[in-house]
Amino acid sequence: MKRTLRTLELIWRLVLPPRGGAPQPTQPGEVRPCEPDDIGRGMGLYLDSKGEVRLFVPQCRPLAASVVLFRLKRQGFSRCSVEESEGGLLIRAQR
Repeated sequence: MKRTLRTLELIWRLVLPPRGGAPQPTQPGEVRPCEPDDIGRGMGLYLDSKGEVRLFVPQCRPLAASVVLFRLKRQGFSRCSVEESEGGLLIRAQR
């Protein structure tokens, strides 16, 4: 049940416009664990120095993948992918 609720929360956060915030860059190649609320601020905040984003949202179902891809494209990302990995979603994109 918790996975379903987290998935619905992620979808809801992605449907709403991004709220913005301070950039939190990661090291190149690093996968950053994120909560649905973090992603609702905008995925561009987590760009590394190579212009790539790698996020892991634990305990989410692949049902949210199409909404994640939609939001990534709307935010100007390319080479986007979302995969189910280790009980969550692994999000990768490049700008």
